Amino acid sequence: MKTFTVRELDREPAVVLAACEREGVVRIRRRDGRSYTVRPDAAAARKVAWRRLMAEHRGRIARIFPEPIPKAQVRLVDQLIGGE
Repeated sequence: MKTFTVRELDREPAVVLAACEREGVVRIRRRDGRSYTVRPDAAAARKVAWRRLMAEHRGRIARIFPEPIPKAQVRLVDQLIGGE
C-alpha cells in the first residue's frame, strides 16, 4: 500500500487516484500521524469485456454490410480516392 501526505493529495490528486486504481488502496497520512485509507469503488474498477465488445461490433458490421464489396467497385473507389 502506497502512502501519500495530505499535501500530495492537495497538489496532485490525479497521481494519488491513479495509484489508488493501480494498487487498489492508498493511505493518506496527516502531519499529526492520523491516516486514512482510500480505495476505488468496486463498480469503477470493472474491466471492459473487449472480446465481447468487438464480437458485437463485428456482428453489427456484418448486418449492415452482408456481402463484401466486389473488387471492381473497390478499384473504382481506390481510383477516386487517389484522384485518378
